[in-house]
Amino acid sequence: MHKLVNIDGVEPLDLEDVDPSLLPIGPELEPDRMRPSVWEYERGAENTFHRQAEQEELYVVLEGTLEVTIERDDERDVVELTVNDVLVVPPGAWRQLKAIEDSRVLVVGAPNVADDAITETEE
Repeated sequence: MHKLVNIDGVEPLDLEDVDPSLLPIGPELEPDRMRPSVWEYERGAENTFHRQAEQEELYVVLEGTLEVTIERDDERDVVELTVNDVLVVPPGAWRQLKAIEDSRVLVVGAPNVADDAITETEE
């Protein structure tokens, strides 16, 4: 059967020393094949430069403007995303999101793999 959740009713997950804020919609929706979440960034906040081992990630900007840095195979690209922009980043590509203004982003990773992110210090 289907599941429905309103983002505004989801309590943020308290992650130590991590920007942005995470709204864990995945546990509310319980999907089998994807891992959705909503990240809320304050202006100037950025997440850790990282890559996913198995997941490709889909980013949908719900509010605000972000700058996304993507690196793969010695190529670096910086993309500006704003409301309603959608971006897919493949597994293995390094990425970092930085908020140009307060922003909210729907992030969907697939397959549904827990703790799939790898940071530079973990390489």
